[in-house]
Amino acid sequence: LLVDHQVLFEPSTSATLRHYTTMPIIYTCICRAVDGVILTELSQVGGNADQVMQALMERLVEIPEALPAGTRKTFSQTNTDTGDFFGDLVAACTGGYVNMDGSEHFFHITLKHGVYYACISDDSDVRGQQVNFDFLDGLETHFTKEYKESRIAKAKRLGFQKKFLPSLRSKMHYFNVNHTKLARDAKVQTLLNKIEDMKSVLDSNIRLVLRNQEEQLDEMVERSSEMKRESVVFKKRADILLQSNKRKQKMRCFVYGIFGVACFYLLLAAGCGFTFSACRVRQSSSGEK
Repeated sequence: LLVDHQVLFEPSTSATLRHYTTMPIIYTCICRAVDGVILTELSQVGGNADQVMQALMERLVEIPEALPAGTRKTFSQTNTDTGDFFGDLVAACTGGYVNMDGSEHFFHITLKHGVYYACISDDSDVRGQQVNFDFLDGLETHFTKEYKESRIAKAKRLGFQKKFLPSLRSKMHYFNVNHTKLARDAKVQTLLNKIEDMKSVLDSNIRLVLRNQEEQLDEMVERSSEMKRESVVFKKRADILLQSNKRKQKMRCFVYGIFGVACFYLLLAAGCGFTFSACRVRQSSSGEK
């Protein structure tokens, strides 16, 4: 394995990883730095990735200066035939899988707070490798929130496998599915984000306008219904008022008629008496003459 153009170890050809092409990140694990114990891991495909990673972690325990605390490095696979002791060890651990097409695999590792966060990928592009480190940073943030250092120090091999595996699987799936988008150039990604923001704003504005228009239409329909109800009530009240005015007018005519008859009677009574006897006497005397 090469790191910063220096050989960390040189596994034999038979110790190389089998080539995977299904997804960028094919394996990931979280390992305690002090003894190389893997606390949780996930492999997207079968094979020898876990064995090779375990061998690499044990080697890092032996030479911790290869990856100082708080740093990150990418180890690349090389196929040589030196057949050194550690290469034979890796060959024994990995079961003799051979990289048939000569493709390289990259071991991305970061060390924080006494814990190695590592993954294996086939990304030769630097931007893609940066995405893999972003993936590891996300794992580190989530893992340190879930577990304290004291618990990590006492954990057994794969002690967090059951509880942390769903989060590990979810994050790996997200970064594998969105790997191309995440690896885009920052300016291009910024432009795409702005376009998405504009689309979101336009969609929100359109929805807001449609909602306002719908509310205005509903308000207009409600007002028209209310005006219709008020017009019906007004018509009823107008009819009642008209009938009342007619009754009052008839009553006034009746009263005026009674009053006129009473006045005429009083005038006659003033000249002839209430029984009209004076007028009858005058008529009879004038007839005798």
